[in-house]
Amino acid sequence: RSRDKGEAAAEKINHRLESLKDDVGGHLASQHFIQGGNASFLHPLDLASFASIRSFCKVFSKKYNSLNVLVNNAGINSQGDVTEDGLEMCFQSNFVGHFLLTKLLLNHLLRAKNRYQPGSGIEEEAGRIVNLSSVTHHFAPANERVFATTDSKNLPPNNGIHDQHFWLGSASPGLSSGTYRESKLASILFSMELNKKYGGRGIRSIAVNPGSVSSNIWRNESSMMLKMFKILYLTPQQGSSTSLAGAIGAIPKHDALYLQPYWQPELKKPKQQPTTNIFSFRWRYSLPFPMTEMLGPYIGYAITEPRLPVDGFGGYKSSEALWNVCEQIVNK
Repeated sequence: RSRDKGEAAAEKINHRLESLKDDVGGHLASQHFIQGGNASFLHPLDLASFASIRSFCKVFSKKYNSLNVLVNNAGINSQGDVTEDGLEMCFQSNFVGHFLLTKLLLNHLLRAKNRYQPGSGIEEEAGRIVNLSSVTHHFAPANERVFATTDSKNLPPNNGIHDQHFWLGSASPGLSSGTYRESKLASILFSMELNKKYGGRGIRSIAVNPGSVSSNIWRNESSMMLKMFKILYLTPQQGSSTSLAGAIGAIPKHDALYLQPYWQPELKKPKQQPTTNIFSFRWRYSLPFPMTEMLGPYIGYAITEPRLPVDGFGGYKSSEALWNVCEQIVNK
């Protein structure tokens, strides 16, 4: 959102890239982490403003013809405020804004060509879309909805289904006290729907949980809590592992929807990928107990089964309802 902060971040990244290029023996460069290029700040972007998103996409479209990777990472963990578009602040910042941004950049993503190393099992894809989720997606069932206020007259009675009424309630101010966790479930369903609609044209989307990270998302907490987070939680560098793997890894085609960074008690299908692939994706886990996806032995990234809505269609009925609601919202 801030040009000054964006330019400072780009400068910091470029400085770091230069230091990596000078790594002893060029090891990192030889592993294809560095292939030229640098970071730059293009234009301010506020995900809580549809006007800002559209402005950014216009500027981007004038400068670039394609987009190889889009990481939908912006988010807040507070709720209750209302955006200039009349939506619940947390749900718009964490999800609906990403929906509009992705939709406006879809043609650029479709024109991209991402090529992977020989032996990776993937020859070429169009653009990659990474959606940041969270362990809290486990706690967004439709049959346990808690309203922030008693004024729920605009929302039909809870039917226990993540249908269009449910998602409209998430986007509407004052109707849900669980918009953060609902936005993180929405991120996973968004990846499902993107793959369904555009997978045949080369688009690939995956949702990732960065883990519990000691980052500035906790900046409003007490100093004592911040010290505790620094001890217990992952570093920002560790927390970026699932996003990096999702962005540039040769993800298996058919059964990888969600990545998380912790070891889990039971493997689903251990599989060793070719060693030529930077990200091997050899760890695969069944649906985990949520606590072990909050804190545990850090392993970097693992394909893990997410907790999807029980809608009788593997979550796709819910993802379709979410997509339709977002289309209505952004097209008003």
